[in-house]
Amino acid sequence: MKSPTAIAALAAAALTLGLSAACSTTPAPSGKDAQIPPSQLYNVKIQPARIPPNPQGAFALSTATGCDVIYITKAATADTVTYAVRPTSRVPDAARCVESLRSEPGVESVAATM
Repeated sequence: MKSPTAIAALAAAALTLGLSAACSTTPAPSGKDAQIPPSQLYNVKIQPARIPPNPQGAFALSTATGCDVIYITKAATADTVTYAVRPTSRVPDAARCVESLRSEPGVESVAATM
C-alpha cells in the first residue's frame, strides 16, 4: 500500500501539470492583431486619477458601460487613450455605447479616430 506522503506528492504533481496545461502561452490579440474596424476606434481624453490609461482602465469602463471597451494605445495628445468600443448583448447599440462612455466620470471627451 502506498504511503500518504507518496499519494500527496502524486496529487501535487498532477495538480501542477493540470494548472500548467491550463495556462495559455499564446498572448491575447492586441488591437492591431484583432483587425478592429476604424469606425469602432475612439480617442478618449480621460482623467488619469479616475481612469488608469491602460487595459485595467478599459476593463473598468467596460464594466460601467456594459459595452466592450478595449485598450489599444496611448494617443499622441496628453491624457488621451485610444479605445475600441463595441456593442455587446447587454448594450446592442453602438451609438448608446459611445453615449454611455461620454457620461462616465473621468471621461472628458470622446472623438472618433478617422
